Amino acid sequence: MTAIPGHRVIVFLQENKTTDFYFPTLARWGAAVANHGALLTTPPNFDQPHDRNAWVHYAMGDYPALPVQLDNDSVIPFYSYLAKEFVFSDHHFGSGSNSTPGHMLAVGGQMPTMKNPPFIGPHPVWDIPSIFTAAEAGAVSWAAFPDQGGYPTKFYTSLSTSPGSASVYHPNEFIPMAKAGLLPELVYAWSPAGHDEHPPFVSDPGYITKGQNLVWDRVQAVIDGGGWENTTFILTWDDWGGYADSVPTPVIETLPDALHPDGFAAIGGSRIPLIMFGGRVVQHIDPEWHSHASIPKTIIDLLGLPPLGVPRVDNAPTLAHFVQPELTRTPPPAPGSVIAQPVAPSPQPLPVAPQPWGGSLRQPMPPLVTRDGTALPAPTDGAVRPKPPHPPAHSL
Repeated sequence: MTAIPGHRVIVFLQENKTTDFYFPTLARWGAAVANHGALLTTPPNFDQPHDRNAWVHYAMGDYPALPVQLDNDSVIPFYSYLAKEFVFSDHHFGSGSNSTPGHMLAVGGQMPTMKNPPFIGPHPVWDIPSIFTAAEAGAVSWAAFPDQGGYPTKFYTSLSTSPGSASVYHPNEFIPMAKAGLLPELVYAWSPAGHDEHPPFVSDPGYITKGQNLVWDRVQAVIDGGGWENTTFILTWDDWGGYADSVPTPVIETLPDALHPDGFAAIGGSRIPLIMFGGRVVQHIDPEWHSHASIPKTIIDLLGLPPLGVPRVDNAPTLAHFVQPELTRTPPPAPGSVIAQPVAPSPQPLPVAPQPWGGSLRQPMPPLVTRDGTALPAPTDGAVRPKPPHPPAHSL
């Protein structure tokens, strides 16, 4: 694909959702999502196990995960509107673990860890490339807006030290910069704690509404700054969050663990929703398989960047073809609006089966690509224990 001159890509990364859990009403639009009925209008107000151990036992079939679904039209009406009006990917997936591997897969297509490092205090830093490495090589301006603690950009040497750290901003700076038309060509934006849709450790019934509304405000800030027409937004979530999903993903790469010395699926993990929208984005249910590594690949194609040098990214399926320069799409409703959901097609379309995964399957995860050529083996820190975790003692 030829890059689109003057284009911008903004990626929003939120927390902890599977496709079945968050978007069951998209079944009426032909998406391959289950809708079991009894949809929740109040989201689960607690966290549940979703680390590598929990995911492996879930995939083995001896851990149930949380088998609930939200009424997306009432709980996340802005997201629901975007999913119906633009591109909704129903076969997107992340890694088989929790937050940090998911975020790093979406930023640079690699996971040096399969667990969450400490959120406070000393933490590892890896000298591996990110999509911002490709942006600099292609002379494309960029900015990252991690959470208030610098997560997850603090794990990258090139983003936590000069000169890259000069392009890393506090999350509160996104809206003023967007309204002033000062956002660069490539932006990744995370939400501060309490607005990232992560299930709370202390009761917060409005946590999902807060997260959606911050994304909504940020999108409106881009519109107010005159950026809608030439911006493509990608909205996704970092990991599965401990929620059940009905569609297994292809076993592309494996990692050994105490129960599986010959390896167990690490990519793909569970399905994770992905929505692409913007002034030149089509309306479509995207049925094809792709992982978080397709996010940097899509950016490379839309902005005309050089290859990242990470095979998992450079060989990934792209979503760039859903952006068509001749289109002019209407912006979404402004924050605070009562959203009238689009009318579902009639008769209800049948889901389209994805094409088989185009690459190799069941391959051991390879060593990581580093910026200085030093050896960095595939991660071995995703502990898997003999017994599955205990589900949390909460009631809905």
